[in-house]
Amino acid sequence: MHGNVFAIVLGFALAMPPMQAHAANAELNAEVPAGATRTLRLRQLPQNASIGLRIETSGRVRVIFVHENGLRRSDKRPRPLFTGSADSKLAFRITIPIAGTYYVILDNRKGSEAREVRVLIDARPPQRKPAAPSRPQSAPGLKST
Repeated sequence: MHGNVFAIVLGFALAMPPMQAHAANAELNAEVPAGATRTLRLRQLPQNASIGLRIETSGRVRVIFVHENGLRRSDKRPRPLFTGSADSKLAFRITIPIAGTYYVILDNRKGSEAREVRVLIDARPPQRKPAAPSRPQSAPGLKST
């Protein structure tokens, strides 16, 4: 899967200062052999970014969206943010809870045939909170009534 170049661009596009941050879209295609997995890495995702994924597949695959810490073997590893199965199509959107690298795992380990998979990604930067309205101030030396 050719996700590494996209992952770097996606991370930079979303990590820019709020005035410069841009949404990013990508389409990736992969073959997931029977009994195997394919992994897409999304690097440097900022906290509160919104990631939408649409998976289209030629047959059943399991889809897992997990933070890099969820891949390490440990009793305290975090759970995946999303797990689901796609028979032909699956779509979901996640708000990133902590900044870092995330993985989309396409799992065909239980499959007896290879699967063609198309992954469409819609990434949006964190939303800026509107500034609290300030109280109007009068000019120096003037009192407002």
